Amino acid sequence: MGIINVNQVSAQQGIKFQGFANENAYPTNLGTSDAGFLIYDTSLAALVIWDGSNWSQIKMQGAVNDGTESGKANGSAMMILVDIIAAGGSLNDVRALEGPLWLNPAAFSGSNPSAAPFQVWCDMTTQGGGWTLSIKYDRSVPESQGWSVYSLEDKGGREYYNHLGLSSLDANGAVYETLNMRDLIICNKALGNGYAGRWMMHACTDQGSGAGRLEYTGSDFNTPNQASQSRTAGSSTTLSHSPMFSQFHKNVIEDPDRLWDTDGAQVTNSSGGSPSTYQDYQDPNDITQYGGGNFYKLGDDATAPSESFIMTNASYIPNSSDSNGRVLRQDYIDGNYMFSVGNREGGVYCSGTNNTNLRGHQSPAFNWGFHSKDNTQQTYGYGNNTTIGTHCNANSGGNYRPGKRMNFMFTR
Repeated sequence: MGIINVNQVSAQQGIKFQGFANENAYPTNLGTSDAGFLIYDTSLAALVIWDGSNWSQIKMQGAVNDGTESGKANGSAMMILVDIIAAGGSLNDVRALEGPLWLNPAAFSGSNPSAAPFQVWCDMTTQGGGWTLSIKYDRSVPESQGWSVYSLEDKGGREYYNHLGLSSLDANGAVYETLNMRDLIICNKALGNGYAGRWMMHACTDQGSGAGRLEYTGSDFNTPNQASQSRTAGSSTTLSHSPMFSQFHKNVIEDPDRLWDTDGAQVTNSSGGSPSTYQDYQDPNDITQYGGGNFYKLGDDATAPSESFIMTNASYIPNSSDSNGRVLRQDYIDGNYMFSVGNREGGVYCSGTNNTNLRGHQSPAFNWGFHSKDNTQQTYGYGNNTTIGTHCNANSGGNYRPGKRMNFMFTR
């Protein structure tokens, strides 16, 4: 075996180690006297060292903000994923962190440099991982405590509100808990290459405590148009289209302050004429031009997500097909703020309207309602126990409530 005298290696030229495709291709017949032998594993993109009896991957220690303690807080789950891989860690290292991690999105985005870190539940597995729990809604609270609030009010996705409860998927007695998702968009966009700062994941479970990823995973990530139904998941039940994925509109990615701005100058409420200018979440050309869209999967590489897996019944999820996925276009009245409908009470972000009249919807796969600037809330109706999100009316009937108790939105 050759020996490299590192004292004679030029710092400008460096050292190049021989590459091997995987562990099956590593050198054999090494013994204890060969301890310290280094090779480069091309599949892991990492150095591997022989310790005299086994191969071990060389990893950077102590320098990664992996969220495991407050002093190692990072800006988002996706930033943790990218930093671990860049430091030589593996996807298994990333997945092992799933659960509550220390984050500080406001400090890392620059919106509040003095903000303190806190724990947030992170999904580090689904479709590549890197998902930060951003909104949690418990349908049981308005149904048991009254209907004064059954939406995300005007704070949803724009403020840190009850946010310490986002350290778990558990019910905490609050109608909803939210992060300022604008900070997450900024943090994830900064990773570059356009793969992050774009995505939302929508999920649900009927389990109010002790739930994990298994309890909200009902999808097989293989069916673009499955009519939604209740499905056993882990120790609970979820919906068969949970989780599903959507994309921020391009104008929101460019200017996150637009996101769900219920006080925006072009918000119409109930006096905005007849909204008709749309983008279609099922049209690949519209998705390319405006962003948006609904997806039944993104692919297993979080740094190379695909827009090709379009969900074709997301605007009418009780059936396996629908006519369109129209929502207000991103440059038209309420659509400027990523609201899906106009000239109606409240503000609504949903997975499609399934009609040409953009003043309501039928039975979307997800529906997130907000107080609007006139302080109204949504008063719609939709399909029977098949939707992820918030109530669409002050009513506990199956046509007005989300299909499962706990409803989640994640950001990546």
